[in-house]
Amino acid sequence: YVESLPIPEISKARQRPFVRLVDDILAARDADPDADVAAQEEEIDRLVYALYGLSDAEIAAVERGP
Repeated sequence: YVESLPIPEISKARQRPFVRLVDDILAARDADPDADVAAQEEEIDRLVYALYGLSDAEIAAVERGP
């Protein structure tokens, strides 16, 4: 099933916010393994939702889970 999941190719410029956030998370966790990185993780989620063009209803379904 994963093979049929569309993975968009994005430019280096569109990758930068993801890279910055992941670097922030790694740095925070390196300094303190218990660091609260929820805000960065939520921002990554928002970027992914935008990347796939999800509607508010689709986002709610994703966040609600199975």
